[in-house]
Amino acid sequence: ERRVAGAGRAGFAMSARRRGSKRIVEDAPSTADAHEDARTDSAAREDGAPSQGMRLRTFEIDADTVEYRVCRSTRYALTSSMAPLCLLVSVCLVGAISLGEGIPEPAALGRALLLTLRGSGGSLPFVAWLILGAVASLALAIASAASAVVSESVLVMRDVGVQLSVRTMLSRSPRSVRFIDAETIVSVLVNEAVTTSDVFFYLCFVTRGRVGDARGGADRRPSGDGDVEGSKPRCRDGVVLVFPSLRPPLSVISRVYAEVHVALFGSVLPGETSERTGGRGTGKTRARCQTSAGSNPARGGSRGWEWEADPATGVPAGPATGRGWWDRGFTWGVPGPRWRADDAMSPAHSVLLVSDFFLPNLGGVELHMYSLAQRLIARGHKVTVLTHAYGDRCGVRHMTNGLKVYYVPRVPVYNGATLPDIFGHSDLLRLILLRERVTVVHSHQAFAVMGHQACFHARTMGYKCVFTDHSLFGFSDASHIHMNKLLVLTLADCNHVVCVSHTAKENTVLRSGVPPQRVSVIPNAVDAVRFVPDPAKRGLRMDGNKAEPGRITVAVTARLAYRKGVHLLAGVIPLACERFPQVDFLIAGDGSMRPHLEEMTKSNGLTERVTLLGNVPHARVSDVLQRAHVFLNCSLTESFCIAILEAACCGCLVVATGVGGVPEVLPPDLLYLAKPNPAALVDALNDAIEALEAGGDSTGGFPKREGSTEGRRAAVDPVAIHERVADMYSWDDVAERVERVYERAHATEDSLVGRLVRLSRCGTFAGPLFACVAAVDYVFWRWCEWWRPARTVEPAPDFVPDDADFVLVEEE
Repeated sequence: ERRVAGAGRAGFAMSARRRGSKRIVEDAPSTADAHEDARTDSAAREDGAPSQGMRLRTFEIDADTVEYRVCRSTRYALTSSMAPLCLLVSVCLVGAISLGEGIPEPAALGRALLLTLRGSGGSLPFVAWLILGAVASLALAIASAASAVVSESVLVMRDVGVQLSVRTMLSRSPRSVRFIDAETIVSVLVNEAVTTSDVFFYLCFVTRGRVGDARGGADRRPSGDGDVEGSKPRCRDGVVLVFPSLRPPLSVISRVYAEVHVALFGSVLPGETSERTGGRGTGKTRARCQTSAGSNPARGGSRGWEWEADPATGVPAGPATGRGWWDRGFTWGVPGPRWRADDAMSPAHSVLLVSDFFLPNLGGVELHMYSLAQRLIARGHKVTVLTHAYGDRCGVRHMTNGLKVYYVPRVPVYNGATLPDIFGHSDLLRLILLRERVTVVHSHQAFAVMGHQACFHARTMGYKCVFTDHSLFGFSDASHIHMNKLLVLTLADCNHVVCVSHTAKENTVLRSGVPPQRVSVIPNAVDAVRFVPDPAKRGLRMDGNKAEPGRITVAVTARLAYRKGVHLLAGVIPLACERFPQVDFLIAGDGSMRPHLEEMTKSNGLTERVTLLGNVPHARVSDVLQRAHVFLNCSLTESFCIAILEAACCGCLVVATGVGGVPEVLPPDLLYLAKPNPAALVDALNDAIEALEAGGDSTGGFPKREGSTEGRRAAVDPVAIHERVADMYSWDDVAERVERVYERAHATEDSLVGRLVRLSRCGTFAGPLFACVAAVDYVFWRWCEWWRPARTVEPAPDFVPDDADFVLVEEE
C-alpha cells in the first residue's frame, strides 16, 4: 500500500517501485539527520538574474527523491514583512507618550478601560489610547516577524507525489503544507499572473482527481487528526502554486520546472542539461524558450526586438537604466536615429496595445486591435495587449500566435470604460513596460480611459506613443466637450495620431487642435480568408431549409443600440416588407433596443419574415452574411464601419446611411447611400434589389434577364465583389503602414521641459493643471525607480508554443 511518510520518513515512501521500470530503488535513511547528511548543496543564483535576496538549493535524498528549496536571508525576510512598519509605529507612539503630561496609574487605567468596555459612561484618556496603540503595534510586529517566511520547498518523490513545505522565523524545521499524489498531477506549468499592483511568474501543478478521497487529492489539506469523517468526495480540477509566498525569479522557477518535469514524467526536455540527465556542466546556466516568436521573416532576418546598449558602459539604453527614453530637443519633428521600416536590419518593435475594449467583447475597435496584432506578429514584431478584466477572464492569457494579453483586475463603470485613477496603476504599467521591453505604446479609442492613462504615464517615462481614434464626436454635447478637452491633452503628448478615415481625421484635428501633419489615415481592413461568399448558403434559411427562388435576404449585424440607428431599422422593416413582398430580414446582434424590434415585429405581424438571432459570436458572423444578398447599415454615426467590409467581402451589396466615413469605404456600385430616415433607406434598398434582379444573380435564384450585360452581372456577382474588396483592403497593408507610423514616432525627439511647456498651453485652466499633474507623475515615477529599480525587473520570455517548454541552455 502506498502511503505518505511523515517528516522523518520521506525515504521510506520511496521504496515503492516505479510503474514500468525495472530498476529497484533502495530504501533511503529513515531519519531526518541521515537525510541532512545525504543532502548536497548544488545550485546558487542563476545567470545574472535578479536574486531578490533568494537562492535555490537542491538536496538529493536518494535516487528518486529530490528537494528543491528556495531560501532567503533572515534580514531580507524581516524587511519584506510588516514587522519594520509596525515596530516604527510602536516607537512613534511610545515617543508621543513620553512627551505627554504623564502616564496614568495602571489601576486607574484598568478601571477606565473596564468602564469603557461596559459602556458605563467612562472614557479613556488620550494617553491610554496611545499606550493601547503602541502595545497593539508591538504585538503585530512580533506576529509579523514570527510568521515571516524564510524558505519554501517542494519535495519530489518519483511515482509517489510531491510535498510542499514552508519554514518561518518561528519554526525551526520545515512545516508540511500540502501533499499531492502523483496520480492526480496532470502537468507542471510556468505561468504569469497580474494583480492590481504587480506582475510575477509562478510555478504550479495542474491536478485532476477526487477531492477528499483516500488517494490524497490536490486540494486535500493534511491535518494532524486525519480527514474529517463524513466528507463527500467530489471531482474537480485544481491548480496548486509552488513557492506562493517568496515568488522567486523566473530563472529559479524555470530550473525547478525543468527538473521536476523530468522527475515526475520521466521525459527529458529538448536541450536540457541537468545533473539528473548527465551532469550540470561548469558554465553559467540560463533559462530560455524554444520559440520562433522573436524571428522576423518579413523583415529579412532582423535581429528581433531588443534594447540598444550604451557602447561605453554596455548597459542597455532606455528604461533599463531608469532614465526612460528621453532624448534631446524641445519640439517635434527632429530626426532621430532609430527604427527604420525600410531597413531589414533595423530591430523589430515590441508594441503594447492598450484599450478598455478588447476580446471577448465584440466591436470594431476590438477586432481592429486583434487583427492588427496578428499581422504585426506575423511581420516579426512582439505585441502585447493591456486591457481590463472581463468577468472571470482576469490575469495573463496567450491567444493565437502567442499574442499576450494582460487582463488587469480593473472594473468597468460605464459603457465598458474603467474609472480614471490617475496614479493608481502607473507602477503596474511601468512593470509591464519593463518586463515586455516595450518600444512603442499604441492606445486605441478616445473613450478608453486606460488608453489615455497609458499614454500619459508612458510619456512620463519617455516612451514613444501612438494614438488611434476610432470615433466621431460633436461639439455641443456636454460629454463631448469634456472628452474633446481630454483628447486635446492626450494628443498633444503623443508622438503620432492615426485615424481610420479622412472624415475622422478632419474631426480629430478640429476637436484636438493637433497639427494635421502629425495625423495619418490608415483604414480598417477585413480578413478575406474568413469572409468569403458561399453559393451553397446564399438564400439558405437559418433552419437549414432553402428559400423559395427569387426571395432576397437582407442581413443586419450590429449592436442593437441607439447609435446604431435601431429606431431607423424599426421604421424601415415594415415599409420594406410592404413594398417588397420577396424580402426577408435576418438580424444578428443584441443590445438595449432589442425589445423595441421585437415589439415592432409582433405588432406588424412580421415574425415569419424577420428573424432575430440575438448575440452571434464573431466566428459565426460570416455564416450569417453568406446567407444574405443585401446588407443594411442604419448607423447614425460611423468613423469607419468594419461590418460593411465584412458584408461586401461575403458578396453582399450594401445599403447604408451616408454618415461619417461610410462614403469612403466602398465604390458607388457596391454601396447605396441614403439619408438617415426610413423612407430614404427604403429607396436605397429598392436600388440594390433592382441591381440584383437586373444583374441576374444566379446564386440567389434570379434568372438572367434579357439585356443584362456582363458588366451588370459582374457588378452583383459575389465572387467578383469579394475579389474587389480583398484587393482594396488587407491587414498586411495596414500593418505595413502602421510600421511607418512607428518609424515617424521614433523619429521625434523631446524633453521633459518641452513636454511640460506643451501641456501648459492646452488651455487656460486645464493646461497648467495637467502640467502640474505631469510633474507630480514624474516625481512618482522617480520614487518607483528608487523603490524598485528597473534593472531588478526581470524580462518576460517570449511566448512558449504548445510543443515547446522552458529549457536550460549551457553558456561557455
